[in-house]
Amino acid sequence: MQLNNRIAEIVMSQKGKSGGEPSQGAADEGVTRISFSLRPELRKELDSVSKIMGFDDRSKALQLAIRDLISDFELDNDPEKTTIGTILMLYEHDVGNIDSKITDIGHAHRLIIISSIHQHLDEENCLNIIMVRGKIRKILELEQDIRKLNGVKQLKRAFIAWGSKN
Repeated sequence: MQLNNRIAEIVMSQKGKSGGEPSQGAADEGVTRISFSLRPELRKELDSVSKIMGFDDRSKALQLAIRDLISDFELDNDPEKTTIGTILMLYEHDVGNIDSKITDIGHAHRLIIISSIHQHLDEENCLNIIMVRGKIRKILELEQDIRKLNGVKQLKRAFIAWGSKN
């Protein structure tokens, strides 16, 4: 997410509103070359991250980060957007019959839950990974129902915009 925030900063600080020019001799048809300004320390960070992640050049890293930025924006601003993703839940399994309550919530949201994985981590803690597909609004309702449970220690989600437009 930190890289996405940096990319948002890059996009927002872009000088001029030029749509760019088609790249001459670009390997991919339809590629448009654009330019923008970066502070030297940000460019160094981008180059370092790009290299560590195995990208041949910073353009590939920027394309991925921009796709993530757009996907996150669409999901945050369109509750009817279709998404796929996961909800990770760390919880204490001995608190208030929580396993049974998680099962009941799963049945109530069965139309958006693709699968789930349950893992015992130690004597007290379990990890539940719930794979979901559907409208972001419905998935957020599932997340809210889980968040209300006593015994949930931590809840994280990861979604990717998906559907006919993506």
